[in-house]
Amino acid sequence: MKTREWEISWSDSLSVGVPELDQEHRQFVARVNQLNTAIVKREDKATIERLLDLMLMEASHHFWHEEQLLTQWKYPQRATHAAKHAQLTAQFERVMKEFEQADISFTWALKGLHIKQLLVDHLLQEDMKFRDFLRKKKGPQPRSKQSPTRPRKRAPAAA
Repeated sequence: MKTREWEISWSDSLSVGVPELDQEHRQFVARVNQLNTAIVKREDKATIERLLDLMLMEASHHFWHEEQLLTQWKYPQRATHAAKHAQLTAQFERVMKEFEQADISFTWALKGLHIKQLLVDHLLQEDMKFRDFLRKKKGPQPRSKQSPTRPRKRAPAAA
């Protein structure tokens, strides 16, 4: 199978209209593509796990950052959006435990794809809701007051 068939391309349709969040989303798309490539190339479990850990660590940081901005912007659905982040995080942790226990490459490849799909679906569905809210408010959106610095949850596994 060709790697390109699994690739996600960034487009303006994925933009939420906030440069710093769009940059985090671009990074996420790049991580998804790295994971897809590793799965298609049948990389070993340690490589897939390292990529998943990195993706989930970055997602956790991004969720925190996004929630800070949604609060700053007084987004009316911020509590619901934060609850979706919490649900996703719980799903990630469950799937990662299943991944760590899986011995068969087909099984852990499916777990990796499942995590990737959860994150992509969140971007395409949930993040577009606050994009629409921001567009209705019109005008340039405020940037965060400072660069986000939050401790990361999970350190990437050694290569």
